[in-house]
Amino acid sequence: MSMFNDDSYNEGVNVGRRIAIGSVIASVAVLGILAITVLANTGKNGKHQNNNNPYPAANEKKTEEATEVLKDKETRTSDELSFWNMYDKEEKQEPIVVSENKEKDKAKEKKTSTVSKSEAERMRRGISDDSISENKFNVSPLGAKPEYVSINAVIPKNQLLDENFSMKNGRLTYSQGGRASSHFGIDVSKYNGTISWNKVKKDGVEFALIRVGARGYSSGSIILDENFQANLKGCVANKIDVGAYFFSQAITTNEAVEEANYCVAALGGTKIRYPVIFDSEAIVNDNYRTENLTSEELTNIFKAFADTVKMYGYTPMVGATKEQLAKHFDLQALTGYDVWLLDEGEKTEYPYRYCIRQYASDGKVDGISSNNVNYDICLISYADK
Repeated sequence: MSMFNDDSYNEGVNVGRRIAIGSVIASVAVLGILAITVLANTGKNGKHQNNNNPYPAANEKKTEEATEVLKDKETRTSDELSFWNMYDKEEKQEPIVVSENKEKDKAKEKKTSTVSKSEAERMRRGISDDSISENKFNVSPLGAKPEYVSINAVIPKNQLLDENFSMKNGRLTYSQGGRASSHFGIDVSKYNGTISWNKVKKDGVEFALIRVGARGYSSGSIILDENFQANLKGCVANKIDVGAYFFSQAITTNEAVEEANYCVAALGGTKIRYPVIFDSEAIVNDNYRTENLTSEELTNIFKAFADTVKMYGYTPMVGATKEQLAKHFDLQALTGYDVWLLDEGEKTEYPYRYCIRQYASDGKVDGISSNNVNYDICLISYADK
């Protein structure tokens, strides 16, 4: 006999069924709510929208860009995906818009720009600012197209002050402490004709550089200046200090020694206060003997000349244009030698030490019959040596 009553058993079964049915209904209700929530947050295209994001369009754009990047990477070759090509090329810059009124722009730039004292001086001399720096100088003669060379920091510099120079009646003077410390002179040759040296003295000439002779720039022959002896005697008689120069075209040290001996012989033992000068110049528009010498060769040739005249008790000097000095000599090797600088104009850009400068070729002096004469300024006192 069963221990359970039939009615109580049926009642338990009915209760179990009700519980199971209730669970199913609850589950369906939950699933329905979830489905409604998902549908409510799904856009027209099935994309999830974040209602808390105030810029949903930005998210869509980022998603699209990310998709494009993935597509792009899929189409790149193995070379394009290498390390060196990992960065995309820079985008082209937008074109710069140029003002249609260029003249107004230039005027504005002119008003707002400031010009330094050194820049103003270069502008006055006609020097291009875009071709020069503080480490270069112009080697071209006055009025010619500028050509710049570097300044050697080792070579002793010119200590002269531009503001101490003054020009009066075409004659240049250098003053210190309110008093003239320079000396006025001329350089002459047979091309100046017969000279009345007593008139030259009265016109204020303190010294004269007289040409002894020259070596032919083509033939190589030495020629005595036909007026040298008359000029030497005229200066000595009128107590005008004398220097002597020789136009050199020596291409060997032996020829340089020959030229030096020639000068000493021509002086005939005359004591002169100013130097014996090795004058080295280029010949314009023609071939000449020394044009293919290296700077080392030309420097050694001058030294041979200098050593020879010094042996006889004279002061040696090298004379040349600033272009010849800078481009055809080894100036660092010439430190300690006096320089006769051939550079016309009130001022010179030559940065290194020099003792005498020929600054004009159109001078006028009483007693000289030729139309023009070269003016020279001496910045040291050879008379005290």
